This record gives sequence, structure tokens and C-alpha cells, in this order.
Amino acid sequence: VIVFMEQVDDLDVVELGREIRRHPNFAPVGTNANFVKRAKDNSIEIRTYERGVEDETLACGTGAIASAIISASQFGMTSPIDVRTHSGVYLSIHFEFKEGQFSNIYMEGDARIIYTGDLQPDAWQ
Repeated sequence: VIVFMEQVDDLDVVELGREIRRHPNFAPVGTNANFVKRAKDNSIEIRTYERGVEDETLACGTGAIASAIISASQFGMTSPIDVRTHSGVYLSIHFEFKEGQFSNIYMEGDARIIYTGDLQPDAWQ
């Protein structure tokens, strides 16, 4: 879900996100909630409540892409759209828009390994 807001800095993302995530319209699995502010030029700011995590996350690639595409559709923004995530890192969303259709969508930005683990053979059983 994408919700456009006048501001996102002082927003209670967990409270609002939880309400949207569990709304009956999205039952039974729920949905992510992205709160978006149109910023200057060709950029947006985003804060995301992720289902499964059940909290706000510092960044969400699918949320950033969805928010950029909906922003392009709503406001006539052009590719690339810069998305400032809650972590402060910018993601750049590229796309083509022809004859009312979006295509060739991809994202550029910082990526970090935040966790590594070993999956043991018995985990497959």
C-alpha cells in the first residue's frame, strides 16, 4: 500500500503501518505499508512498515520501486526517481514509460550484507 503524506519524519509508522497491514481488505496475508512524501525535484521520501518483520525497516526495495512507479503515475515524475529511505540512503529507480505502461524497471543503490548463516542439511527435511 502506498499512502502519500505531507510529511513522513514525525509519523508513527508502526501504529499506522500495523493498522493497514492487518486491514480486512488485505486478509489473510496482509500487506506492507509505505508512507511517501513527494520531495523536491524528482525525488520522494519513504518510510516502510513491513509485514513479517512487523516493524518499520530502514529500507525496502519493493516498497521503493512501488512508491516511485505510483509517484510517476500520479505526479508525472520521470525516470530516474531518487528515493530517500529511512536509513538516509538514496535508491535510484529507473524505468521506461510508453503508451501508459511501465517497463524495464530497475533499482540502483547501496547494498550491504547484514547477516550470514549456515543452512545445515537437516534443515531440508
